[in-house]
Amino acid sequence: MPNWVIDGLLATSPRPGYAPGPETRVPQHVVRAWVHETIEFGIASVICLIHDDQLPLYRGELPQGLLTYYREAGLEVAHVPAYDQMTVPFRPEQYEEAWEAFLKLPKPVLVHCSAGMDRTGRIVRHIVERLGQGNGLGSAAGS
Repeated sequence: MPNWVIDGLLATSPRPGYAPGPETRVPQHVVRAWVHETIEFGIASVICLIHDDQLPLYRGELPQGLLTYYREAGLEVAHVPAYDQMTVPFRPEQYEEAWEAFLKLPKPVLVHCSAGMDRTGRIVRHIVERLGQGNGLGSAAGS
């Protein structure tokens, strides 16, 4: 379920079908329900942070892939892939790529990685800081 960071503008969520523990294939009905709930929540666009090594979790059930499935459902999509469980998952240019995507995408925008916490939190913090006219990277770039 999406959570607002800035009402009507920026939200976060885990990826469709996320559950703690070993990663397993995600059934199509789970993705369909996630997309439906996301659209009902009012989300227009998604910034997906999951790396290409996690996208195959969806290919068995979604031959077109997760990102195309989002687009076919009517969501605008930007993909800024970052590896999971890295101490520093983003290079400075990836923060800028996410910021530029946020600016260009129709609002509201939902940001997600797997759990919707670590990678998502870093990018959302960057966006919020940029909106507040901070330099954006803060300690998130190196923590």
